Amino acid sequence: MAAPFRLARVLRLREQMRRLRTHEVEQLAVRLGAVRAEVARVATERERLGMAEAEQAVAGTLTPEVLRVGRGYDAALATAERAHAGELVRIGQALAAKRAELLRDRQEEEKYVRLAAAHRERVLEDEAHESERMLDEIAVDRYRRQQKEKSHDAI
Repeated sequence: MAAPFRLARVLRLREQMRRLRTHEVEQLAVRLGAVRAEVARVATERERLGMAEAEQAVAGTLTPEVLRVGRGYDAALATAERAHAGELVRIGQALAAKRAELLRDRQEEEKYVRLAAAHRERVLEDEAHESERMLDEIAVDRYRRQQKEKSHDAI
């Protein structure tokens, strides 16, 4: 009977941890994409607001009240853009750290896979040696029985 690989449970746990980290990396990447899209949306909105003010100014319909409201809205958009930029940096750093963890997990898992393969090879070698030993014992027993029968026949 082959000896079980004692680190099999550790290998399974490592695989589960790697899958969990992979899922976390995917979630962070999705979040990063969503924040990037929001940054682009806010920038586009600020550009649209600027163009609308410029068109109103050219047409002569830009009033101080509309300009004040527009500036307030632009300030709110700028604040949102800065907040999103900060979030982009935080998510980017978290994503880089999580990818580094995932890389380390993969390397650790590969180490355990190599250990499992080496264990399987050793077990197969041990089983082959045990089979050879048993065949040698059978051959020796057969030789002894033959010698015993020859000695009984000689008597």
